[in-house]
Amino acid sequence: MKLKIIIILLFCSVFFNTKSQETVFRDAPQYDLRLLIVPFDSRIYYNDATSIIAKQTGENHDEIMIYLRTEFNRMLNIALMDSCRIVDLLSDDTRQARQDISDLYSGLGYVMKPAMQNKPENYEEKKTSFFSAYLEKRRKEKEKQKSTPGVFQGEIVSTRETNQNKYVHIYFTNPDVLKEISRRRGVDVFLFINQFDIKGVYDPYMSGNPDLTRNFRVHFSMYDNMGNLLHGSYGVTEIPFYLDDKQKIVNSYFPEVIRQIIHNIEFTF
Repeated sequence: MKLKIIIILLFCSVFFNTKSQETVFRDAPQYDLRLLIVPFDSRIYYNDATSIIAKQTGENHDEIMIYLRTEFNRMLNIALMDSCRIVDLLSDDTRQARQDISDLYSGLGYVMKPAMQNKPENYEEKKTSFFSAYLEKRRKEKEKQKSTPGVFQGEIVSTRETNQNKYVHIYFTNPDVLKEISRRRGVDVFLFINQFDIKGVYDPYMSGNPDLTRNFRVHFSMYDNMGNLLHGSYGVTEIPFYLDDKQKIVNSYFPEVIRQIIHNIEFTF
């Protein structure tokens, strides 16, 4: 009898311990924020790797653009789905969603502006943020000196300003469109993907070098439901210059840029 009781107690202990270790799946996002994603306008897109991707896939410029646009939107949704409630206009095939995208695009203007500093992705980055800020300040000072006509450290410098730390900013020619869509869809925050860029880092002395890279940069802006700018900047990484596999670009390089973007969202808005 005592043996039976011991066996039953051991069985119960193992059962409840196993249940306590099971993964807990949420049936709702962690935060109640409702965020609307506005994909980049197909006209605000630049990819100088199109020719080598097209040669490998047999696709044309528009087909490659649509694939990258769709995949970036899909992966952005996956990255956000556990954190907030998403309004995804691109994957919504209704006439109203198509109209909302059209209305948003038609009410936008674009201008280059200094990028706001993105939040660090982890604690290690936070610990070095002061030093990083110092280096960034020094870099901006040098760029300012180089953009001033005259002679700097014995070299003739041009008047052309660099766009290295600028992003494609959006402004509203008709702010009422944003407010109307926000009211109708119950949106708290709008995440605009402003521009998608893949540009080669060209150096005539490194032609054919396998270490050449392209700069992959996605410009974005976040606005609240009243049209106030919350954050504007870009996510950026480098991809191999001769990479012609579009799926590898998506799987290996999209996540890093997306992480840089979503770390600036205040989910407890």
